[in-house]
Amino acid sequence: MTKAMEHIGLVTENNNGRMKISLVGSGCSACHKSLCMLGESKAKEVVISGSSQFKAGEEVVVRINPASGYTAVVLLYLVPFLLMLLTLIIVLRLGYSESSAGLGALLILVPYFLFLYGIRKSFHNQCKMEIVSR
Repeated sequence: MTKAMEHIGLVTENNNGRMKISLVGSGCSACHKSLCMLGESKAKEVVISGSSQFKAGEEVVVRINPASGYTAVVLLYLVPFLLMLLTLIIVLRLGYSESSAGLGALLILVPYFLFLYGIRKSFHNQCKMEIVSR
């Protein structure tokens, strides 16, 4: 079983079970993964639903399943790259100009990201973050 990624965060807001947590990059040394890129920035904010037992100003540990990160990387980086590459190759093989192929490769991303936007709730339910008290 893979170890969950953990990040230390500070609860900045807690409204009706929706907490805003400011994550700092200090947890990155434990997981040695560069998927979330928290180590490269000062702080990131995430919104987590469910628990209302923590108050603003409390320090918490946010636990993230690594499979969620891998799914996000595939859907947000790998699939669009492959879509663009395939579109570019197909349009060039059909005899269109390079500028038309490039434009088509960029435009193929519009329906893809609209599709991802449409099914975002499904991914939200799949990619859970768990809050653990510090």
